[in-house]
Amino acid sequence: MDKDQLLGLHPDSLMRPGNIQLLSEEEVIYIAETLGAFWAYDYEAAKKGKVGMHAILKSEWHSDGFFISRILLELLNIRTIMADQQVLRFNQLGIPKPNWVAGIPDGASQLGQEVAKIMDVKNAEMRKEDGRIVMVSTIAPDETLLLDEDFCTKGTGFKEAVADILSRQPKVKILPLELVIINRGGLTAIAIEGVGEFQVVAVANHRVNDWPPPECPLCKMGSKPIKPKATDENWRLITTSQQ
Repeated sequence: MDKDQLLGLHPDSLMRPGNIQLLSEEEVIYIAETLGAFWAYDYEAAKKGKVGMHAILKSEWHSDGFFISRILLELLNIRTIMADQQVLRFNQLGIPKPNWVAGIPDGASQLGQEVAKIMDVKNAEMRKEDGRIVMVSTIAPDETLLLDEDFCTKGTGFKEAVADILSRQPKVKILPLELVIINRGGLTAIAIEGVGEFQVVAVANHRVNDWPPPECPLCKMGSKPIKPKATDENWRLITTSQQ
């Protein structure tokens, strides 16, 4: 499928008798690439002298690959397809569904709404205030909450979300897993001191390399680090820097 065909793809087209078709990891990455939501550093171009730019992650580490969920999940049909795929992965675990689902902002806010709708559970609102992730909804003590995210690299946003929830509502039972579309950091679990481990349950695993800034080999090659999501112009710059 090309971009136009993907944009017109109806979620019901993936339905099979009694179930939804499980997309492969390759298909999920293909969708992201085709929609212009995934950038990868071009090492071959670098060998020819076009060292271009590379990405600064939320963790401040540098990377040779980057996904932007705003582009991937912009249209409802693709967002619904990805939410369907997340729910399929959750159902494979064989555990009871939660009372609530919350999408970690900003990237997964609407995604979490779709997952909650498919699961037929309540959607908890989280938002960013002064750059911090904050739980807005009030959840009754001992009710269960599933956290949903678009991409996972080092679990930085997830840890921040868990910390805020438990500081405000310590009796909320957060399920010991994180539902994500793409696990790009290679984590199998996210450990939070004093809380526990959370299994990373991904629709697709696609490892991208990342390094602490002082160890970044791309910087040493002369490539310039940039925050791809900071502005639309930054995304244009990084995706065209090696052309």
